[in-house]
Amino acid sequence: MEQKVKALFAAHPDGKQKAAEIAALYLAAGMPVAESKLDGFAENRQLAEQSGMSHLLYFQDAKRITMVSFLDEMGGFTVDLLVSDLQLPKK
Repeated sequence: MEQKVKALFAAHPDGKQKAAEIAALYLAAGMPVAESKLDGFAENRQLAEQSGMSHLLYFQDAKRITMVSFLDEMGGFTVDLLVSDLQLPKK
C-alpha cells in the first residue's frame, strides 16, 4: 500500500539545491515527500494546504527553512528553522 505524501519540500531559488538534497534523503529512507517546482512561499503554502499535506518545508536558502504545520490541535503554526535543526533520516 502506498503511503500518502505528508510533506511538501519547496524552495526559493537560493534554496533549491539544499531542498532537493534533503528531500532525496527522506525519499531514500522510504518517507513519502513531494518536491515542488514553484518558487514562491505563498503559492507553495496554498499547494500544500490544498493537497491535504500536513507540512510545508520552504527552504529560504541553503541554511534557513520556514516550516508550516497545517494539522495540529491548535490549528497549525509557522516556525523558522535552520537546516541543522532537522532530524535527518539515517542512511
